[in-house]
Formats: sequence, structure tokens, C-alpha cells
Amino acid sequence: MTSPKLYISGAITGMPDLNRVLFSNATDKLRNMGLEVVNPHELCTGIPAEEWTKCMQLCIIALVTCSVMILLPGWQESRGATLEFTIAQALGLRIFTLEDFLTKYNAQ
Repeated sequence: MTSPKLYISGAITGMPDLNRVLFSNATDKLRNMGLEVVNPHELCTGIPAEEWTKCMQLCIIALVTCSVMILLPGWQESRGATLEFTIAQALGLRIFTLEDFLTKYNAQ
């Protein structure tokens, strides 16, 4: 069986340094477990933060290629993350908080 491809979702806009540390730490943890991870910051490199729509379009294209969504703390306060969550739910992706996913994955 192949490993799932994970999409990380959380608040970016309005966060100090666009929440890069939280996204980076989550990405590192998951990749160190041998998992394929999509990090929105990596998708939107070089795109100014003001171009929210352009980043969201890239992120949604990547999201639909994943089978699991990982939600970071504070995601509910983000317009983009709630949009991603709605799409993930509609497409039947498995959705976990980072903490729940790490607990479940490490228990296997």
C-alpha cells in the first residue's frame, strides 16, 4: 500500500511571518516519517502575500491531488484554510489535526 499524500492547512494571512515556522515544523515532522507532504508556503514561493487568490488557486490544485488534510492550530480563523477544509470534506479526504494524525500514525 502506498503512503498517503498529505496537504497541510492553516492560517497564513495576518500571521507573524505568515506562520512559516508552524508550517515548516509540521512539514519536517511529517517528511521525517517518510510521508509526502504538500506545504502551501512551498507552492507560493515568490508570490506576494497580497496575491491571495493566486496562491489559493495553486493550493486548491495541489489539495485535490492529496488524500489527507492536516489542520494546524488556528486553522478555523483562516478564510483560506476554511475554504480548503470545505473542499477536502466535499472530496472525501481524510481530515486530521496535526496532533491527532501524529498520535494515530505513531500508534500503528
